[in-house]
Amino acid sequence: ASRGLPNLKTTLDALPELIKPDAIALFEKYSVFSDREMHSRYEIGLEQYALTVSVEAKLTLELGTTVILPAALRYQTELASNVATMKAAGVEPSTALLKDVSATVAELVSALADLKKGVEDHSATSAMDEAAHMQGLLPAMEAVRAAADSLESVVADDLWPLPTYQEMLYIL
Repeated sequence: ASRGLPNLKTTLDALPELIKPDAIALFEKYSVFSDREMHSRYEIGLEQYALTVSVEAKLTLELGTTVILPAALRYQTELASNVATMKAAGVEPSTALLKDVSATVAELVSALADLKKGVEDHSATSAMDEAAHMQGLLPAMEAVRAAADSLESVVADDLWPLPTYQEMLYIL
């Protein structure tokens, strides 16, 4: 920005630059692309972006629902059972971890519900509308990721079904 260059933060900010009159004129001047070819590249870029985010959103939803949530619920159940057993034995248990896990599970469930709604609810009329809708799913995907990362750090290793960051870093 300090050099007078555009500082485009997202793909959807950058793609329209392809079809600006100055860009088209530049590519036509040097016989690289025609106006029609630049518009084609723009449309293809939008479609590729929408498809990529759609696949990632669906995978995030599937992993969160079928892998991460069940593991977290099993751990939550183990903690609750432990608390109940200790109470039955006349010992006052600490419930801090159970409360933390329960709160994070609730965050995960909420994020998954938001993501599912976004994946299922859309009716785009153009490639740009579809790409913009998919871009709108990114915060829900990030929320699922944040909850999953938080759970990964507390769920017992024998219950966590995915490789942890620590395991990936130290595999020999």
